[in-house]
Amino acid sequence: MKHPPAGGQDGLVSSAAVPRPAPPRRAPPLPAAPPEGPLTVAEALAAVACLVPPGRAVSYGALARILGRGGARLAGRAMAEADPGTPWWRVVRADGSLPGDLAARAAPERDREGTPLRPAAGGLPRVDLARAAWDPHDDGDGPALAAIADLAARVDHGRGSISPASGRTP
Repeated sequence: MKHPPAGGQDGLVSSAAVPRPAPPRRAPPLPAAPPEGPLTVAEALAAVACLVPPGRAVSYGALARILGRGGARLAGRAMAEADPGTPWWRVVRADGSLPGDLAARAAPERDREGTPLRPAAGGLPRVDLARAAWDPHDDGDGPALAAIADLAARVDHGRGSISPASGRTP
């Protein structure tokens, strides 16, 4: 049995019926470079997060230790307040997880970057920090170490620890 041509009488298919390929995946926007001059600890922590290579990760506490300023809670706050494009998905809890809905939002970025993951009981996979952990000291990453030293030297303790936009200090 012969089927009539798809679409109208002339055999043309309307553009609404033609499946379109998904738009190309765009990389997230690059964060702005940290401002010149003194930085808050949060601004410096966000800048260090930008140095973490794709497919690698650090814990909130390790991010603070690498900078030599702040702590895990401040690093978490810094990621929450960071400029768009900051790779916040590369900074995780010590067990490799992210809080709340962030894990689901981070999954496509981790897949794109090939971040090593491990299964988690009843939840989304966690970053396998045993394989993915980044430490510029251990990796001998000279350019990153120089940038981190510059960022640490620019932290102005008089400006407060949180970004000026939030208006809050610890």
